[in-house]
Amino acid sequence: MTITEAGAALRAGKISVRELADAVLAQAKAENVETNAYLEFYDDIDEQVAVAERMFKEGKATPLTGIPMGVKDVMLVKGKLVTAASKILANHRAVSDATAITRLKASGAILLGRTNMDEFAMGGSNENSAYGPVKNPLDHTRVPGGSSGGSAAAVAMGGAIASLGSDTGGSIRQPAAFCGLVGLKPTYGAVSRYGLMAMASSFDQIGPFAKTVEDVETIFHVIGGHDPMDSTSVPDHHPLKKPRAKKAHLTIGVPEAFVDRKGIDPDVLATFRAAMKKLEAAGHTIKKIELPLLPYALPVYYVLMQAEVSSNLARYDGMRYGFSAEGDAGASSLAPTCSLRAITMPTTTKRLQYVGRSPKNSKRRLAKLTLLRLRLHQPLRGSWGRRPLTRFRCISKTSLLSLQTLPEFPLCRSRWAK
Repeated sequence: MTITEAGAALRAGKISVRELADAVLAQAKAENVETNAYLEFYDDIDEQVAVAERMFKEGKATPLTGIPMGVKDVMLVKGKLVTAASKILANHRAVSDATAITRLKASGAILLGRTNMDEFAMGGSNENSAYGPVKNPLDHTRVPGGSSGGSAAAVAMGGAIASLGSDTGGSIRQPAAFCGLVGLKPTYGAVSRYGLMAMASSFDQIGPFAKTVEDVETIFHVIGGHDPMDSTSVPDHHPLKKPRAKKAHLTIGVPEAFVDRKGIDPDVLATFRAAMKKLEAAGHTIKKIELPLLPYALPVYYVLMQAEVSSNLARYDGMRYGFSAEGDAGASSLAPTCSLRAITMPTTTKRLQYVGRSPKNSKRRLAKLTLLRLRLHQPLRGSWGRRPLTRFRCISKTSLLSLQTLPEFPLCRSRWAK
């Protein structure tokens, strides 16, 4: 059942909010034994149902009123546990709602529970959760994708009509593809990140999972919009938000260099080509385009993402947030943090933190990114641009504007300029 179908049935009185919530919740609990899509089912579903029923009686129902949904365990829901699928935050309760959650509650949606994920959103298969892997409902021998695999699996197994996930480098789009759903990573700034536990702050976005494009659009219009609590939220008066006239026929660009390359499954490529032919048959124009900077996208992403991950996870040190381990009375002040990470932090997380913080790795990545910026932005070439980077005793402030996310930035001159 889709949001559109469920909404129509609720408004026509063919099914009540209570009946719909009970049916979806029963399906979720039955399937969850095998798939492990949910980490927790909320205990206030009855109260949420009562709110939705009252909205229908008062004529205040929205397209999401009474719709059962799952929420990725990385968004704050006031009074509920939120752990990012990590035992480091096993007892952490949210003291406020994320903006996206506030807007779902205002719309009358029923939040069934928090869904499983790769720990701290680091992973692409949902095998890295501290609470066990998620299985793909379509085939339990396969993964559902990640890191929002639990949110995708919840919808695919019928344990939610829709759900919310978060996407940094594919964590909504990839699980949606693996589970046969529609997933959307909104344009950065379109949906508030307030109340979202950060992985890589300059990439993260909250987005929906559903069974149809129409349903995804419905959720996006509810959770999207400017939020003064998020400084990166795009203002409503921004030129990009001006309504555009709808066209019957579109010109659709296809980056052939990206599509026709090694590593793409032949069946996937054949399906993509078939979709292009259907679009052409519908009257749309397919145009081949070039993206000359595409080869640099992944290297730049990994430089920035790993540095931001390292910076964001520094707060889970047992003193500000997270589990605090007992240590010897005479141990150094770093002992609790070292014990915490040795006991609770998975290999994937520790590896990303090492790559983001290690002086050796950061120096190499700093050099690579600086040289890349030099190649892409010619004005950054100063008098130092003709010399090898390894000979610099002081790196220009202008060149470092693009490198401020690196944790070692304040120490670069004293540590590396030798």
